[in-house]
Amino acid sequence: MAAPKRYYSGSSYSPLVGNTAAFYSSNQELDQYDDHAQKAYGMPSKYSEDDASQYDAHNAPLTYDNLNTLKGPRPQRPKAGWSRRRKIVVFGGIAIVAIIILAIAIGVAVAVTHKSTPYNYVPLTDQVTNESSFTLGGATRADPSNVQDGIGAGADVYKYYSGGPSQFPTPDKWISFENMWAGNLYAMKHACRTLKEGKDNSDSDNEYIYSAIQNRAAASLVDHRLILAIILQESHGCVRVGETTSVSGVTNPGLMQSHNGHIYSSSAANASIYQMVQDGTQGTNQSAGYGLVQNLDMYGDAYSAARGYNSGFIPKSGNLSEAAGATACYVSDVANRLTGWANATSTCS
Repeated sequence: MAAPKRYYSGSSYSPLVGNTAAFYSSNQELDQYDDHAQKAYGMPSKYSEDDASQYDAHNAPLTYDNLNTLKGPRPQRPKAGWSRRRKIVVFGGIAIVAIIILAIAIGVAVAVTHKSTPYNYVPLTDQVTNESSFTLGGATRADPSNVQDGIGAGADVYKYYSGGPSQFPTPDKWISFENMWAGNLYAMKHACRTLKEGKDNSDSDNEYIYSAIQNRAAASLVDHRLILAIILQESHGCVRVGETTSVSGVTNPGLMQSHNGHIYSSSAANASIYQMVQDGTQGTNQSAGYGLVQNLDMYGDAYSAARGYNSGFIPKSGNLSEAAGATACYVSDVANRLTGWANATSTCS
């Protein structure tokens, strides 16, 4: 920033200092200098050649050689006062610097606070115990690291299903976790913008979802394909998805729209994604919210568990495609996701 212009009281001219008179070569210039000097210092109106020479000597640069030859007092330079404008510039600058320092300090304090208070994720140990779920589908003791555990890629088509669980495709018709993940990954990457929920998942977010599914499947014995199908059904895999609230005040947030569960935290992405997947898979114990584990234990198969997860109960008709106060197509959609549906048009009305 350029230095502020300095003003001197008592004269409209800048002070003439140093050996200034020696630089005036003509009489006209000397007269101009004379006028300037008179106004600035109250000097005689005219200088003779001797006067000019004496002034020149008095104002010669101060060196060791001429230190003892100077005659008379040197003209005193007026003291430079602080103008109003200069005060504003200087004190204004100090205020701006102080504000910047304060902002930096606050930013560092916030960063330290986030760093010192990590996301409090505590893994649960709840597991499926109903043996029917291991036979009819939804639970498995197979190692989830085996991601080729199905019929392959299946077909990207939609077939409408209704009725009881026996009317839905059996687990031997399900595609592999590997193919199910690959077939839906593109849609997951762009789900947040599609749903108008902010910026899309990062690659790291999607890696955390994959890891969380595998981790919670191993801990809970819920089939990793069912966990992924519910995530796709509830949020399309968007980590920033919003939440809904029931008339009784229960919120359904996160990747699996769990019962009074947790939401995504950008400052703790990995831990919050694990938490959201856990909430939907193993339930939210602190608020008595059922996850897939509790529904599989209650109903004994994947499709009834999906209806219970979405509605909270099985309708008296036994038809899993009855809305039961929630989404009519929910269970049919889950069945199609398990058998290869990813992008085809749904035929469920």
